[in-house]
Amino acid sequence: MTSNICGLCFIGSEKQFLPLVDIKAHTTILETTSRTILTQTYLNPSASETIPELRYTFPLYDGVSVVGFTCRIGDRTIVGQIKERQQAKNDFKDAVIRGGKAALLEQLWSASDVFTTTIGNIPAGIEVVVEITYIGELKHDAEVNGVRFTIPTSIMPRYGSPPVELNTESAISKGRLQVTVDVLLAQSNIIQMVQSPSHPIAVSLGTISFAPNASPVMSKASASLSLGEIALDKDFIIQVVFKDAGVPTAILETHPKFPNQRALMTTLVPKFALPAERPELVFICDCSGSMSGSSINLVRSALKVLLKSLPVGVKFNICYFGSSYSFLWPKSETYSQATLNQAVKHVEGISADMGGTEMLQPIMAALDRRYKDIPLAVMLLTDGGSWDQESLFAYLNKEIIETKAPIRVFTLGIGNGVSHSLIEGVAKAGNGFSQSVGEGEKMEGKVVRMLKGGLTPHVSDYTLEVKYTSAEVKMDGMDDDDFEIIEKVVDSLNIAVNLADRTKAGSESVSMEKIPISLFDPSVDLELEKKPAVSLENVDMDKAISASLPVMTPKLLQTPHIIPPLYNFNRTNIYLLMDQHCSSFTPKSVVLRGVSSHGPLELEIPIQILDTPGETIHQLAAKSAIAELEQGRGWITQLKDESDGQLIRLKYESQFAEMVEHEAVRLGVQFQVGGRWCSFVATEDYKESDSSTQNKVGLGVQRQEGETAVSERSNNGVKTYTTLETTLKVAQTVEETGKVEKPAVPKVTSWFRKAPTANGAVIVGAGAVAVVAGALAVGAVHDAAS
Repeated sequence: MTSNICGLCFIGSEKQFLPLVDIKAHTTILETTSRTILTQTYLNPSASETIPELRYTFPLYDGVSVVGFTCRIGDRTIVGQIKERQQAKNDFKDAVIRGGKAALLEQLWSASDVFTTTIGNIPAGIEVVVEITYIGELKHDAEVNGVRFTIPTSIMPRYGSPPVELNTESAISKGRLQVTVDVLLAQSNIIQMVQSPSHPIAVSLGTISFAPNASPVMSKASASLSLGEIALDKDFIIQVVFKDAGVPTAILETHPKFPNQRALMTTLVPKFALPAERPELVFICDCSGSMSGSSINLVRSALKVLLKSLPVGVKFNICYFGSSYSFLWPKSETYSQATLNQAVKHVEGISADMGGTEMLQPIMAALDRRYKDIPLAVMLLTDGGSWDQESLFAYLNKEIIETKAPIRVFTLGIGNGVSHSLIEGVAKAGNGFSQSVGEGEKMEGKVVRMLKGGLTPHVSDYTLEVKYTSAEVKMDGMDDDDFEIIEKVVDSLNIAVNLADRTKAGSESVSMEKIPISLFDPSVDLELEKKPAVSLENVDMDKAISASLPVMTPKLLQTPHIIPPLYNFNRTNIYLLMDQHCSSFTPKSVVLRGVSSHGPLELEIPIQILDTPGETIHQLAAKSAIAELEQGRGWITQLKDESDGQLIRLKYESQFAEMVEHEAVRLGVQFQVGGRWCSFVATEDYKESDSSTQNKVGLGVQRQEGETAVSERSNNGVKTYTTLETTLKVAQTVEETGKVEKPAVPKVTSWFRKAPTANGAVIVGAGAVAVVAGALAVGAVHDAAS
């Protein structure tokens, strides 16, 4: 069991942590996304010694996209760029050997929520300031029916052998902790509550931190936390509740650098009424040593709520695990008063005394013992304290996703230092969803929502398609619907495999009969027999491997590749990366279809197009796609060669692992997003201005005292706002002028039951635009306000 790990240490004959002087975090929440600038300051206390190498270890919430990395060493600032992992390491080592300043930011191989930074050549008595910018989606919090934002402050103890690059000592933490969270919604929206179940905070409704003297508006709020001493044992959590959070949206962003490169973010919040199923329910409870104290009490409370909420007649069972596991019954029993009493009595006697956290075996046993004629829903209650995550993800991928068995796994993270990478990863691989509950938090709403998810009917074969409209071919008297062009994501998975060494990129391969090769060629030089079969001298192995792989990127890349099950009121984001080969016509709407035993389901959502190019949706989409590849899933696993219909992973089995890594590196480098195979490297060779332009998208915000100024332009009398706060006023401005049509109300069949009002439709459009336009502007606003 490893201890809490978070800090900057001197790597030498004996590890020694540098004093942590200061931690600052500034976050801006825009509807359901966030952008955070995390700044940590350390000090080299030596008066004479230059430290050749430091290592800095820290947690981030699982799934966030790190999009900016700078390191200030004294008066020198170095800015990171994404490169292939080994290339980044080589660049870092070369810079250190030359005596220059350098820094390397890497995601830990075995845990996607742990990062390490290595910094080279730190002069005596110098402060080291590390600034990391990351964006992410916000989790739904069922307890308050709002969004949940988390800043992990420690790397929790985990069972098993930690990676060799991870420091196991504790940091010296004597500095201050300052956290500021600003919330910005569409102006027509209302923030109902901002609170923290983890820490005492100061909340200001109506204003934000960089404009505290502006006129109060109920679509804005700010929360702050300031501690005189840094506490590294508890995640910082903010809950935000606002109205109109449950309306589906679709937002299209154009990339500022790549021609015709677009990204679409579709947010689904289903509201449907289908009869509940009666699956088998198995509750798997972590009783390992790390669950001692308040965590095991939370498990008991959660189990009692679950057991007393079960519908009569379902099959259920309870499994407890640590280093070993045991079930309440050999096979699930029918729920009745007698079995309920037996189960509750058993739950009251559990304790955290079962050793380590071996969770793969009990999950395997639960799936092996299931009734094959009914669906299975597994509820895993754990703190996620295990380093062995990949084997669990791989097993669930095979048993659930590949076999398409009617099995779902839900996770409830228990305690103050949950491993979000594990509980999120298990839920994704298990086609369920995750929730977290810390010490002192209410949990009844979350537990009941999770149970309702397990009882939700299975909906299969979700598909996504994009509808386009073309003004060029429109004729008088005809409307746009008569000239719709539809692109289906599934069609993009059949590609013409073109080996990179077969023809030049972009040219068409020509089919021709191969010329026979002579088995006796007198021109062959006998000296060739004395030379190696292959010379590796001056060969870049990574480039050589890449050159032999099929060129196979689909024009519509969807992530998650398989649309996960949708649950009532639970928010799900689906991304499309649309490359230059997609239709050049204007996207009009996105259509989601599904199949259930009760009939087909359909939802059409109008697309809101951002008028300002940006990178935020692209980076969120790229991170989602990379995470799937890292977990053995993603579009590449279903890619087919259109010439023969074979799956690429089977046709090129010996090369498939390299294909997956190559695609992850391509996405990471192209969109500047880190991951397992890509790292940020910063050396003095890079120009700060170049990288800043790349990683921070500013929209020209100029703030005067007490307000946020805007840049605006006139378009037929209608002012179009392209910066943060004022972008949120688009709906109001449009409605007042009447110059622009309101976005259409989503057309719904069956499962988004309550359509928004006409007024609500405007809110949908404005809110959708605000989410991303605001996110794009946050970096600029924060800089202008600093």
